[in-house]
Amino acid sequence: MSDSPGTTNATRLGPELANAIFSVSRTVRIHAMTNRATQAALERLLHVIREFGHAEGRLTIAVVTDLLVVNDVRVVVDSQHIAPVLFVIDSMKARHVEEIDITPDVDAGELGRFVQVFFADPAEEDAFGALAHGLSEAGITRIRLTEWIERVKALRDTRIDQKSIQEESNKAMSRAVMFMGEVMRAVEQKHPIQVTKALRLTQRMADIIQVDESVLVGLTSIKNYDEYTFAHSVNVSVTSMVIADRLGLPKSEIAEIGIAGLLHDIGKMHVPLAVLNKADALEPAEWEAMTRHPMLGVTELARVRSLRMISSPLFVTLQHHVQFSGHGYPPKPGGWDLHRHTRIVTVADVYDAMTTARSYRNEPLAPGKALRFLHQMAGKIFDPLVVRALVRALGLYPVGSAVELDNGELAVVVKQNPDEHHAHRPVVMRIGPDGPFGAPVDLALLHDDGTHYLRSVIATADENVCAAHRASCFLED
Repeated sequence: MSDSPGTTNATRLGPELANAIFSVSRTVRIHAMTNRATQAALERLLHVIREFGHAEGRLTIAVVTDLLVVNDVRVVVDSQHIAPVLFVIDSMKARHVEEIDITPDVDAGELGRFVQVFFADPAEEDAFGALAHGLSEAGITRIRLTEWIERVKALRDTRIDQKSIQEESNKAMSRAVMFMGEVMRAVEQKHPIQVTKALRLTQRMADIIQVDESVLVGLTSIKNYDEYTFAHSVNVSVTSMVIADRLGLPKSEIAEIGIAGLLHDIGKMHVPLAVLNKADALEPAEWEAMTRHPMLGVTELARVRSLRMISSPLFVTLQHHVQFSGHGYPPKPGGWDLHRHTRIVTVADVYDAMTTARSYRNEPLAPGKALRFLHQMAGKIFDPLVVRALVRALGLYPVGSAVELDNGELAVVVKQNPDEHHAHRPVVMRIGPDGPFGAPVDLALLHDDGTHYLRSVIATADENVCAAHRASCFLED
């Protein structure tokens, strides 16, 4: 995780928060709310919540597999103090709650009502539904729950050998970038876009994703293609398909979403490069030219006869700058009914843009910070379900991100650990001054004595430190 001031606060306050929740849950089951002991326990919990509000402006408690994560930082305690942490995890799981968002200005009265409802015995059927109804009846508005959704990553019908994943992933990405070059030339020369070719590409990428998406996701993190527009469209396509796979959509729909990702920005080919690449704020006339690109894209795609069978690329191209709340462009009288594929591609589009250096932003955001922004804007700009699917797919340390190990070495994450109980222990490639060295290291491996891990991540690292060597971790020799 990040070594920012926020991480320091969450690391320090996380165990205290777990203790306070544990204490208040026990007290409220024994005593009335007016009891002095109950009030003291509530006051202690409210104090910790206020501290989070003062330090970070927010408080999010989440269960990630069997880990307790507070404000995106894992709560770490020794074995003697683990009971409150395990209690919070078990309590949330028993009620099918994945995440609790607490507005820091919640008052004692509402917090007390929440504790009463939350720590009542969970319903045997539809525990989350019964809990949500109880909180609504109690007038809880400043504490929001997110339902737990099982993460199932099953291997489905594919013909890709696990050993050939890197080769196939490299081929698919190269062909996709080349295809985007063909699209640009087709638009310039007013020739038809080869959608059938695009579908073959995305079907192949869907096959790869359903076996192991690590290399494809890693390739999207390289960010060093000559043409940003080409790479961005391909990255959005891959990330959209990864999200769709995590949402459990069928392969045919995953491939269709991939096409929508490839073509979503086609209207920008009619926007002057001086506008697209301008580092300063756009003038009104320039902004108007920019906001026309969704409609220009739809006009371009409307000429493609083969898209009549798969219409979602038209919707995505038109709507991908419309927010979940309905704001954005182009405006529509009465508001938009966003296509499901639009909601997916929009999240992938913003994530890739934020993690890439642009003319108006020299330094890209680290993947973790970009995911944090998406999470904060879920329900406003982005579909919360889609954001959660992306977070699940990318993990605590997204593939391609730079990390610092406990022995001082730098490394690049090359694969999520297949065991979800080790979500915080990915597989990494160590990076030295001359590039990657040694074999990939599985951070879930223990020493021979079985008492402690060989290596651990202590912090995320500056993305620029490993940028020059990141490609070597995913590209074929």
